[in-house]
Amino acid sequence: MIEWHPNSIGGVQTHVRDLAYQLLKKGFKVSIVSRKIGVEGSKFQEVKGHYLINPAIPLDIIMVPPDTSHLKTTLNSVKPDVVHSHHIFTLTPLIALKTANDLGIPRLATNHTTFLAHDFRSFWNAMSIVLPTKYYLRYAQAIISVSKTAETFMESIIGYDLPVKKYLIPNGVDIMKFTPPKDEPEDDVIVFIGRLVYRKGLHVLLDAFSRVLKERDAILYVVGKGYMEETARLLVKAYRMEGKVKFLGVIPESEKPDIYRKAKVVVIPSLFNESFCIVALEAMASGRAVIASRVGGIKEVIKHGESGILVNPGSSEELANAIKVVLDDKNLRLKLGRNARNVVEHNYSWDIIIEKIVKVYEDILI
Repeated sequence: MIEWHPNSIGGVQTHVRDLAYQLLKKGFKVSIVSRKIGVEGSKFQEVKGHYLINPAIPLDIIMVPPDTSHLKTTLNSVKPDVVHSHHIFTLTPLIALKTANDLGIPRLATNHTTFLAHDFRSFWNAMSIVLPTKYYLRYAQAIISVSKTAETFMESIIGYDLPVKKYLIPNGVDIMKFTPPKDEPEDDVIVFIGRLVYRKGLHVLLDAFSRVLKERDAILYVVGKGYMEETARLLVKAYRMEGKVKFLGVIPESEKPDIYRKAKVVVIPSLFNESFCIVALEAMASGRAVIASRVGGIKEVIKHGESGILVNPGSSEELANAIKVVLDDKNLRLKLGRNARNVVEHNYSWDIIIEKIVKVYEDILI
């Protein structure tokens, strides 16, 4: 269960898509159920095991709950052994927990979120009346958090006494798909992959990159789309970096490994807490030197100076200095890349993660 289509952009969607693939590899039958987004069409649809649930009201906004009768009909049709809800601060996965409970289906949820984790805690406490997370989560038999940061945030919102089993299982990455290049690329290429939204910090990276260009030549690839794209393009012009920054848009999943292999440095300049960061895992699996903000789940994955470089969020000067140091020091780059790959192989490979998730399924089926 997920609020949005698994092929849309975002870490949760990537996780659900990859989880489904890994379960299929192990012989499980998998159906993905999400709410229909948009006002066109109201007929039940199924596309290759992806079921779309009608919204209760035909509005293209996240606050609209699913049509519960349609959700119940769908679950009765699919007849799952387990319902796994993802993203516990959205309505469709939450309501699915109660619906599954009413139908006697074992159920669990994965918490991927630290959204507005600190500055707006009181806001979330109020919102839990509108989005009754506390009410619906009690119908889960288990809750997985993808990081300690995500778990702490969840507990700060819903309390520490929820009578469910809790597990800490990080996101996984396909280490056979994301692999280091045979030889290091010749060009000094920096890669940013993510949504072009304020909290991802692309504007900070562009400022830092302008500082880097004052001392050396380099190229920045920007992969992704979002409402900040126009602002980012204006910044590129203001910094006179045309020709040095390439906006690649959203690229096919099959092309992502090659983008990582072209990079000497992958930068993750997030401004606020990330519950986790799949881009970090993909870059590390690709043996790339990662420079990332010291926030949330990122700092749980990357050990500063060993498997990557951590910088304070929002500091373009510190970020620029880190980029210059890594570009100037080949031995450091290679060390960071080797160590990063080793960390991922031993802790975040999907072969490891899928076994942990299946064990949770088995626990709630007992």
